Amino acid sequence: MFKLQRCNKLTPYLIAVIFTTTLQGESLDEALEGFDDAPTKIVNEPKVEVSADDIMDGFDDEVSSSSSTKKERAKEEAKVKVKEKRETFAEALAGFTGKLTEQTTFSYGGDAPHDNFSSLKSSLLLDYEHKFDNGFKVKTNAKAYYDAIYSLRGRNKYSNDELKELESEVRLFDAYVEGSLSDNLDMKLGRQVVVWGRSDTIRITDVLNPLDNRRPGMVDIEDLRLPVGMAKFDYFVGDWRITPIAVVEQQFSLNPPAGSALNPSVNSLPKDETYHEVLPALSIGGEFSGFDVNLYAASVRDDAGYFGNGKLQHDKVTMLGTALNVLQGSWLLKGELAHFDGLKYSTTGQKEFKRTDALVGVEYNGVADTLISYDVSLRQIHDYDAQLKELPLAVEEDTYQHAFRVSSDFMNATLKANYLISLFGKSLDKGGFQRAWVKYDIMDGVYANLGVVDYIGGTRRFDAVANNDMAFMDVTYSF
Repeated sequence: MFKLQRCNKLTPYLIAVIFTTTLQGESLDEALEGFDDAPTKIVNEPKVEVSADDIMDGFDDEVSSSSSTKKERAKEEAKVKVKEKRETFAEALAGFTGKLTEQTTFSYGGDAPHDNFSSLKSSLLLDYEHKFDNGFKVKTNAKAYYDAIYSLRGRNKYSNDELKELESEVRLFDAYVEGSLSDNLDMKLGRQVVVWGRSDTIRITDVLNPLDNRRPGMVDIEDLRLPVGMAKFDYFVGDWRITPIAVVEQQFSLNPPAGSALNPSVNSLPKDETYHEVLPALSIGGEFSGFDVNLYAASVRDDAGYFGNGKLQHDKVTMLGTALNVLQGSWLLKGELAHFDGLKYSTTGQKEFKRTDALVGVEYNGVADTLISYDVSLRQIHDYDAQLKELPLAVEEDTYQHAFRVSSDFMNATLKANYLISLFGKSLDKGGFQRAWVKYDIMDGVYANLGVVDYIGGTRRFDAVANNDMAFMDVTYSF
């Protein structure tokens, strides 16, 4: 009874608990529905591989693409610039050529300190040339040398003049631009060499360029000319060429310094007077069948000059001249004529003189691989004054010069033998020099010269150097 009453009392509570639990159980079952179901098999659904990159895919698409493009573009531009620089540098280097020369001389008759080995010179010539697409060309070259013999034998043994002139030097030579302004008009502006005349040894009408004559007799004129600043134009009319020139730089020949082997004087040479002016020159030349001819006119400063006011004065003179070549078979006949007006030889009386220089010559090439030539010239002063003989450098009324040359090739032109003798005086008795040398091509770009120079006495000037005969050898590498 007790138990029944108690259950009756608890019945409402039990009903409420069961009802609540049933509601919660339905919600929980719904929430957990499917967790204890058997796995459901997916049919015909491909398996997809998922990677970290796939997960992040799309987050940096725009930024990454833009950055990558910019980087690639920058790399390509950098490559192009490097390539352009390399090409430009390569083009610049392609225009450079040069020569490296080692030379030694041995004086077998000279007095100390110019006896025995008298020179051990290293020289470098650099040349740059570039041609533009429009046909214009620029060219420049410079030469530097150093003679170690002065340091090896003791610089205190030599004169200051010789050390200054012959121990070392850096000099600019050619420096010009040239090209065609039209079909029949060319121009060339800058430092350059303009050769007038026909002789390879004696200068008659060749007056526009000075010479580096500090070692006379050792080098041919073609390698001695010093370029000067000019503006040159060539106008072509049929077989003729008209060449007006403006010489804008005044330079003069370099002579052996005092105290050197070829100038034993203890007195320093006076410095050249300086001049800043533009001087005109004109050449008219024609080339025809069997001959060619040139006419020349120029206002120039006399290269020889005279002593005055402590310097070497170079007065302005006028030159009119002509040159002619005539070819007859194996013979080439040549002639030159020049007339100078306004020459001075001293300050005494300030008298001006006129002088006529003439040359005749012949070349023969009838012997295989051999060229033989002979030139003779006469320089005659008009209205001669006997006082000119009393000058420190005596000036004769008539000055004769002879030059005989033979050149021959051997061993398929790899060996060239040369001989040159140049003598002054009508009877070849006024001094001069003779030189014999061979040039041998050792290999491509490398050649050697070996020779001897013999100075011949006959006048006071040549007697002073007659004992300075020497042998020389040089090796040159061209690149």
